[in-house]
Amino acid sequence: MNSVSQVDELVKEYLLFRGFSNTFRVFEQECRNDKDKGFQADKIIEELFSYVTSSDIDGLLDYWKYLDLRYFSRLDARFFESVKKFEISLIRYYLVHATQQKRKEKIFEFFETFGAELNGDPEWSKWFGLPFSKNPASDPSFETFFTKQWIETFNISLHNFLNTIFQNMSLPSLLCFNLDRSHRKALQSEIESLRSEIENLKTELVNGDTEIISLKQKVAQHELTGYPRRRRSNSNMHEKDSLTRSTTPSVKHDTGSDHNGIKSPEIFADDRSMTPISECNIDDSHGLTNPFTITSQEMFLENTSGVTVAKISHQGNLIASCDVDNIIRIWNYAGSSSPTVKLNNSNSNILSLEWEARSDKLLLYGTDEQLINVYNKESRSIIHEFKMNDQFPRVNQISCSPVESLFACSGSPKLIENACSGSETGSLVTLDLKTMTIQDTFTLKSSSQSSSSLPLMPIETIKFNHNGQMLVTGDKSGYIRIFDIRTLTPIMEWNISNSSKNGSAVICSSQFSFDENSIYVIDESGELSQWSSRKPGFVMSQSQLQGFPPILPITSTNITPKSSRKRTPSMSSVRSIKSTRSTSSIPAIIETTPYVPNSRVPMVAFNDDTEYLVCVGGNGGTQGVIYQTSTGEQVQTLKSHRQYLTAVDWSENTIITAAMDGTVRVSRMPNS
Repeated sequence: MNSVSQVDELVKEYLLFRGFSNTFRVFEQECRNDKDKGFQADKIIEELFSYVTSSDIDGLLDYWKYLDLRYFSRLDARFFESVKKFEISLIRYYLVHATQQKRKEKIFEFFETFGAELNGDPEWSKWFGLPFSKNPASDPSFETFFTKQWIETFNISLHNFLNTIFQNMSLPSLLCFNLDRSHRKALQSEIESLRSEIENLKTELVNGDTEIISLKQKVAQHELTGYPRRRRSNSNMHEKDSLTRSTTPSVKHDTGSDHNGIKSPEIFADDRSMTPISECNIDDSHGLTNPFTITSQEMFLENTSGVTVAKISHQGNLIASCDVDNIIRIWNYAGSSSPTVKLNNSNSNILSLEWEARSDKLLLYGTDEQLINVYNKESRSIIHEFKMNDQFPRVNQISCSPVESLFACSGSPKLIENACSGSETGSLVTLDLKTMTIQDTFTLKSSSQSSSSLPLMPIETIKFNHNGQMLVTGDKSGYIRIFDIRTLTPIMEWNISNSSKNGSAVICSSQFSFDENSIYVIDESGELSQWSSRKPGFVMSQSQLQGFPPILPITSTNITPKSSRKRTPSMSSVRSIKSTRSTSSIPAIIETTPYVPNSRVPMVAFNDDTEYLVCVGGNGGTQGVIYQTSTGEQVQTLKSHRQYLTAVDWSENTIITAAMDGTVRVSRMPNS
């Protein structure tokens, strides 16, 4: 960050050189009004303390709010308490300074404005007595805060905190030139050191080669002279072993096989004291780079008709799966004897499922008739029903915050034609699970995209970042938007079709990278792209996911109402079938109404660190395929189902794949 002022001057010089005088004046004015103060902690603290000395509480709180939104809200959740303590200390310093300057009217003004908000807060209970204390500097409740040591400690702590944030920020390329220069010097020194080490290693290698040649000569000499492997204790044993070798030439083969023809550890016939050599495991990955070890792949038949969406709980062994009959089943895949919970939804079609992120207790599901139901697994009941706006009854997607009792969902019109033609084409809603109320609503309006020839479409994908302060959305017209969850307003947005190579721009997955410096996007043509979350519209990499999306049977593309569907009753008694059993023994589910997913959103899932993802892919769409996100390369294929897959999910060390034959396969990996 020391290079900011230098880069600013270079930009000014360039603007003048190019003749951009108006831009130069605007840039110079913005530099003078820079709230970030060139990312210098000293100047930021100086700005904060200027509001303290002028007794401007509104200016102080406004500037702190700016810093909170700009920097503090992006921190990990474990730092939120520290941020709150700094805010409290800053306000206390404001009151202490006003007391020292004998501005009691400012203290009374503060408590009149914020007293109702602070009432009941134990951090502030004693401070209501500050304006009535005759000598606060010697009052045991306040004397610490009037000491020079406390003010200096607060100043230093805040300074260090801000510096740490700035030092760990991702920098734009323009600010990295000084870092690159220092890195080059360090690298040059390291290269010289490595060259010296290489010369030493070359010398050692020459000496090692000489020693190897000598050893080879000794081995050859021993083989020519018939040097025995083991010294025998007497001539009779030597003669007996020689007779055995001459009359039984197949001894080595026999000891290396069992009666079933399976090779066992090899034992040398001429020396029973030698260590056995075990057969090595054969790599069956067919040339794929395989970073995973699959410990088991089990198949379950909880559903009695084709599965439309399936989700693993975030912290346990539970799976929620919904079928084309709009029946949700909640079940344990880890061998528990707990019974399967069955939820019938006869009045509407279920479009989305999501587990509450902080426990296995709540399951949320959205329908095409305005409702979002909250099901409590412990009480086995629906504890609340949220109702969407009549204009956007289809709840396409639900996503829960990882840190708060908050979730977001997208709504769309009943018919997609209405989304293309209407001025308001969809909505994004946040809801609070504590108060069971709608918190904020954002409405997509076509007029906001009047400069684009693309129709504005409803939001299809929603994902929170790690601390729940932002979320990223994607839609079928190719728009990526990053929202500030506090205000539910877009921080930035761009359209992937502007830079797509072969993509369809119909987004079926958008996800923050693990470091949150980028957004991974997958569209319905199988293009995986990585976009900068700092520079809107800047694509960092693009690759093609071979095999995704699969070519599915050409049939009806809409979910039909439950009343027109039938399911095979003979399947309801089947509990589970292990992967070691032939899939030919699984009875096929015959749908009287053909079904093809109208969304590929459930067909993609990332692992926790976003280094890999699983998609519906190989073998005619009947297999799950794991890809590496950095390259789009296939690294693993999972066992096939009998019919095409409709949903996948990945939670920690477990992947599930669900298909239209009603099967759900659970693939597990060892804990890291």
